[in-house]
Amino acid sequence: MLRAEWAKLTDTHQFLRLCSKLKMNRLGAYRIAGAPFVRQLAPSAANDMLTAVQAGGFEIMLFVGNRGCIQIHTGPIVNLRAMGPWQNVMDPRFNLHLRLDRVAEVWAVEKPTSRGPAVSVEAFDAEGGLIFQVFGVGKEGRDLRPDWKRVVAALPSLEAVPA
Repeated sequence: MLRAEWAKLTDTHQFLRLCSKLKMNRLGAYRIAGAPFVRQLAPSAANDMLTAVQAGGFEIMLFVGNRGCIQIHTGPIVNLRAMGPWQNVMDPRFNLHLRLDRVAEVWAVEKPTSRGPAVSVEAFDAEGGLIFQVFGVGKEGRDLRPDWKRVVAALPSLEAVPA
């Protein structure tokens, strides 16, 4: 049922309603959906993604939040600074302080929309809490950017990580 309903999505905002209808949370859905909808990434992919976005110089939309608040950054990432276990975005209009050692699961997620696939990278902590979601910024009426698609495709899958 999950996969059949997922394939019918026309907007990313319908996903949480689907999870609610099926009595599951976002991470639980990712864990059972499988390809072509999700690919589990190595936890290091969170940092790899930030580094690739900075190097590529293109815009992303990054969501960080909790039950009471959400911050949304739209734009490039210019100044990345690693400090111990922290990866920091230190841009004039956006700061992010991410504890890389607290990232337990990372997923590449594709949801169909009426404007083409919406592809995100999503990181979770050990308790299953969402740390962030990142999307490429859509252009020309499409949700998917070729630069973003290349970054996500190049991120290491969990299975590809040596033991």
